[in-house]
Amino acid sequence: MRVFLILPYPVWAMKTIVLILLLVSPLAFAGCASDAYQKACVSCQFDAQGKIEQSCSGGYKAGGTVCVSTTYPIAAAKYAQGNCSAIDDCASELSACNAQYSTGDDKADCQEGSLGVCYAAADVCVKQAAIKCGEIESPCKAPAVILALLTSTIFLRIRR
Repeated sequence: MRVFLILPYPVWAMKTIVLILLLVSPLAFAGCASDAYQKACVSCQFDAQGKIEQSCSGGYKAGGTVCVSTTYPIAAAKYAQGNCSAIDDCASELSACNAQYSTGDDKADCQEGSLGVCYAAADVCVKQAAIKCGEIESPCKAPAVILALLTSTIFLRIRR
């Protein structure tokens, strides 16, 4: 007995939706600090004691800083002028969180993932700090993936 899957949309439309989701989803879930930490965990080497290679992880940390600057340009400019101390508070919170949850073995911390919570919290903190410092918050609060789905569904309905 064969079962046929009947799609509500033509195959080309489904491929379009998947492509849109693949292009937009990194933007919806991106976090500068958490992405930099995850990339360092995956890409950098560890020594016999589990310490991460500092030059490698430092490069990802710098990339996270650049990411914050490009994501929140108004707040970054104010911070550079010394007018956005809320971002320093986020860095202090991240440092305290790392001190609390780090085992001292970077490799184990990367594998366990508990420090990921610290970096995700830092991303939220930086976003809130940037808004306090005058960053323009997007008027659209819905995640980009939902917007992509709605847009593609409307597009497909109109095309029918």
